Amino acid sequence: MRKEASINAWKQLYDITLKLDKLEPWNDLGDTQLVTIQLKDREEPVFCSVMGKFSGERGIAVFDGMEGLGDFYMILGAEEGDLPAQYLMDEHSSLTCFWGSMMNVPDEQRSVIDELDIRFKTISDWIYFVSYKKGYKPYQLDEDEVALLTETYENLYMVLEAVKDGKLNPDIEQAEGIVRRYNSENDTWEMFVKEIPEAEKEFPSVMLEDQNLKDELKNKKQIDLEVILDFTYLPVMVEGEEEGERPKNPLLFMAYDNTDGGVITMDILEEGDDEISRTLGFFISFVQQNGRMKTIKARNPWIFGALEDICEYCSVDLVYDPVEIMDQVIEEVISQL
Repeated sequence: MRKEASINAWKQLYDITLKLDKLEPWNDLGDTQLVTIQLKDREEPVFCSVMGKFSGERGIAVFDGMEGLGDFYMILGAEEGDLPAQYLMDEHSSLTCFWGSMMNVPDEQRSVIDELDIRFKTISDWIYFVSYKKGYKPYQLDEDEVALLTETYENLYMVLEAVKDGKLNPDIEQAEGIVRRYNSENDTWEMFVKEIPEAEKEFPSVMLEDQNLKDELKNKKQIDLEVILDFTYLPVMVEGEEEGERPKNPLLFMAYDNTDGGVITMDILEEGDDEISRTLGFFISFVQQNGRMKTIKARNPWIFGALEDICEYCSVDLVYDPVEIMDQVIEEVISQL
């Protein structure tokens, strides 16, 4: 059950963020110079990315744990891959603070700012927070998220002060970041420069265990058909069952006939469904009814995780492709919403 943060908790978060603002951290750290903070009583660290040194958008994004680090690198690699930038933003989880225009501040955040009677330097220097969570719309931070961000920023402030004072000098050319961690043995905090940790977003691979079903699919005739598969998040809100619950972000699965043209199927994942089961379910149903397609093209790693094994077994070519035509199809779908 979601629990909103108290106005006092919000005050603590804004107090430390305004202290960070005075340090202007984007002048000292690039967005890839991660600050790794191992907080007390947490198994995995949090990773802070300071934005603004190489772009106009100032902010601090906090990624929780190794899964969060995988999300960071997934977004970082957006320019090198073929997945749409908006899909990646909807696919990841982070707690992000922005410095930006007053016009971009969500209504819920504006209410907090008004109640705290906070004044910013200019109309372009408003500070606001956004919680990103895979499968849900960007939303207001809840009680636990405000507490986590406050504790993280208190430690980040100590790191940034040390950077300002010249005590920590990570070299961006050497892919160095900064670590701050609590040493329970001597009850002290340690800070040092270290090579930036790396991680990959994990996408599980599955194997169909029903051997009879696998043989059935393999023995179906092969047809001269190329199919494109893809996922996209739709720009609409699906309200939760309970009042105040975070709105969900509907995920659309699409199969496109790239031989003759036209959409084969297009449907929104339902509660309890996921990318792997939906993709595998489509493959099984289609092959049973129509035969084995010759080729499947895709760019989404969830699809490869679902189909690599069964496609190899059934002699169906599974090919990585930018599938640019799907961007047009998605655009048409969104325009009709």
